[in-house]
Amino acid sequence: MSSDTDQNRRSINQEVDKIFNDSDYKRFKWAFLKYICEVNRPVTDYELFLTSNLAGYMGDDSPKKEYLLENKDNVYNIVINRVMQYLIDRNFVTSRIEKIGESEMISYLATPYLQEKCNVFKKYMMGDIDCTLKHYET
Repeated sequence: MSSDTDQNRRSINQEVDKIFNDSDYKRFKWAFLKYICEVNRPVTDYELFLTSNLAGYMGDDSPKKEYLLENKDNVYNIVINRVMQYLIDRNFVTSRIEKIGESEMISYLATPYLQEKCNVFKKYMMGDIDCTLKHYET
């Protein structure tokens, strides 16, 4: 990897850290889990983006879609990747690559562990995901 690529990645990560805070990440974790529980099927990262109000951080829909689909190294994809990696690490979701036409997209599925907890996520809209889970893991 070239130093220009490394510098660009650091720059994008710094931008992400300026725009999004811990409260934002908590909101997205809840929104993603709640949505995954509600639809009860695999969902793509782009679908999560559209249904989570993360889209609200950007303006016009057509440039947003173009930007997101053509440029995977942007702040919005980094945020989604961070949140989803957290959810994968906590055994809430698994990921898989799905071929959609000529392109490939990542889709996420609820694990059996999350399926057991879905009623918790449907009941509570906001809050600290870690504290809520500890309360229900007795």
